[in-house]
Amino acid sequence: MYKSESIINNLIIEVDSLSYRITNIHQAYFNTSHLGLRERLFYENKNISQRLKEINSIAKFLKNRTIEKVSFTSLLLEMSERTIAQTKIQRNLFFL
Repeated sequence: MYKSESIINNLIIEVDSLSYRITNIHQAYFNTSHLGLRERLFYENKNISQRLKEINSIAKFLKNRTIEKVSFTSLLLEMSERTIAQTKIQRNLFFL
């Protein structure tokens, strides 16, 4: 495995863990009535969304530098885009 593939693999793992964390944040948000906890969960969700956008921009940059159609970079890009789309759908849940 090349060094760049190792970095991309670490980013894939991070996107996966952030995706699970977003799901847990939304579950905790709706299961609590404590306003302080809800506010903290809201800001944590916002920070995770920002990190996902950073990873997505890195993935786009790396994808433009490769000529291969199937690669770890393509997987990272796809995972980050799907997770961002998921967070956009779930973001509306905070305002119910």
